Amino acid sequence: MMEMKKIVLYGAGGFGRETAYLIERINQIRPTYELLGFIVDDSFYRPGTEVNGYPVLGTREWMFRHKTDVFCSCTIGEPKARERIQQELEEQGVRFESLVSPDVEIHDSVEIGDGAIIAHGVLATVNIRIGKGVVLNGGTTLGHDVVIGDYSCIMGGCGLTGNVNIGKRVRIGGHAFIVPHVTVGDDAVIAAGSIVFTKVKPETHVLGNPARRIKL
Repeated sequence: MMEMKKIVLYGAGGFGRETAYLIERINQIRPTYELLGFIVDDSFYRPGTEVNGYPVLGTREWMFRHKTDVFCSCTIGEPKARERIQQELEEQGVRFESLVSPDVEIHDSVEIGDGAIIAHGVLATVNIRIGKGVVLNGGTTLGHDVVIGDYSCIMGGCGLTGNVNIGKRVRIGGHAFIVPHVTVGDDAVIAAGSIVFTKVKPETHVLGNPARRIKL
């Protein structure tokens, strides 16, 4: 029998609870992970707390003490925070696990970086690169040759067509659609429901159909 990997989730909010459910679904198909519980930032830690039946174990100091036999997944949904947390913990030797829902369709040519979370119903066709710490929420589709940079977060029901190139730390709201060969720069934000026809520059926010730059 395969030994189950011990894993903890960094962050006990809504996305943390969803990720715990994702692990439960993975284990229903094939027992893979022993979910020990959550770890949180110092300001959120309250001894004895439970979230959906899983204990809040402690802070990152707990993770450092157990890094040789426990994997981690960051369940913070904001790209810059994901990057900071994963990089800081990796520098201390913490190992990050990529989590993929059992109903996801992914071709063998797809590359997935450490710490990615790929939720239910995602379809990734061929020759795709998914960076470290990327989040792909339910029902998102990726066409051929899509590239998604590290720590980008793509919400549910999005469509990225062939040869779309997403930079690092990009946020894409639910049900957005990006036409072929479009590039989205680092730290850009695409609002939910937007249809993107042209290049999105780094650190810009776009909204609408067609998507246009907005100032916040």
